[in-house]
Amino acid sequence: MKSFNKNFLFIAIGFYILLSTQSYAEPDSLFVPDQNFIVDSIKITGNDFTEEFIILRELTFQIGDTVTSSQLIFNRERIISLRLFTKVDVSPVVINNKTIISIDLHEGWYLYPIPFIRRQNNNSGYSYGISISYKNFRGRNERFRTIISLGYDPFFSLLYQNPAFDYENNLGLSFALSLLNMNNKSVSAKRLYGDNFDYKFYSIGFALGKRFDQFNDLYGGIGFAYITAPENSIGRMTASGKPIDRVLSLTAGYTYDSRDLKQYSQDGIYALAQLQYKGLGISNINYNIFLFDFREYRGIVENLSARWRFALRHTFGKSIPYYDYSYLGYEEYVRGYSNENIEGNNFILTSIEVSYPIIKDFDFSIKLPLIPRQITSARIGIYLSFFTDAGQVFNNHQRFHFSDFRTGYGFGLTILALPYDAIRFEYAFNKYGIGEFLIGSDFSF
Repeated sequence: MKSFNKNFLFIAIGFYILLSTQSYAEPDSLFVPDQNFIVDSIKITGNDFTEEFIILRELTFQIGDTVTSSQLIFNRERIISLRLFTKVDVSPVVINNKTIISIDLHEGWYLYPIPFIRRQNNNSGYSYGISISYKNFRGRNERFRTIISLGYDPFFSLLYQNPAFDYENNLGLSFALSLLNMNNKSVSAKRLYGDNFDYKFYSIGFALGKRFDQFNDLYGGIGFAYITAPENSIGRMTASGKPIDRVLSLTAGYTYDSRDLKQYSQDGIYALAQLQYKGLGISNINYNIFLFDFREYRGIVENLSARWRFALRHTFGKSIPYYDYSYLGYEEYVRGYSNENIEGNNFILTSIEVSYPIIKDFDFSIKLPLIPRQITSARIGIYLSFFTDAGQVFNNHQRFHFSDFRTGYGFGLTILALPYDAIRFEYAFNKYGIGEFLIGSDFSF
């Protein structure tokens, strides 16, 4: 066991050195490498519904700048990352010695329901329901989303996001309302209570964000949660020590995002740091949650690319309730240990992946009777990947050792259907060689 973890650490260090020393892979062959263009004008076509400024604010260049072929490819990927268009072409057109950067767009379908099923508690509990999204409301990339979930953890939420709420000052706005009946996840709380029980959460929150440029965002928010537990709650089953918690929270965060295609990046960095202060001393509730997430994406050679991630969740303060503990085995987990739920004040999670495209950037479109062409059009990609994960949960003031980390490794197949979503099929082994098959929507990281 110790030998495996030592080997894992050496492999991780070796991968990082490899990523740090290799040159970037050329992401596309659409343009001649390193060819330069002076931008005399920008012409956008195909945005029948989307406001032009929504596209322009994603560009890293403006009129008068000199851009390279690779920069044009990067900007194309950033526009696709908006998840508004099924196809994007960015190309230089020279007319009378003037270079026009032509951006040709194919609008997607913006109102659609997505059914889902999600495992909530090992193999014994599943939630299922439907997510209804209305994207690009008013053509300004606004998004309404309603989630109705039944089964193990019944859930309802209403979300609104407007990244260009005040376009002139680069301010964004978001709102969230949710109702959740959540089964207790904590083994310690179950032992304390003597049986299974559930919490009821009623929460509302607002957030305001400031976009400094295409890569840097700062945001802050305020929220309120009304949380009920069984009448005979004791200990840290609640933050106040009473059956009902009324929790006011303040949130501040920063993100840096230089990725090309955000859904399945081949190059760039994503970093998030967020601090949430809960309770403000009201009803004797006073604790904090700190989140840190760093991801780097690099091309290695040809179409082979790699990515790595380090994530930390740290809770600290006075009497942290079990419902706000850090868990591995639910939303976050080590592949190979998805059926094992562990808890504590903090978790650390690391991942390394190497991927190779079986099919890359294939524009698919089919015409069917009575069905809008936007629904049957997508950018398809199929990627084969190999990964290794490591993670551990620990309490404050508790020492941990690398030999205690849960480590897993495996391989998978990811099918992209942009701008919509993806599906992943993975097979993972834990450090004892026991395997598990995983199916997931969205992207690993």
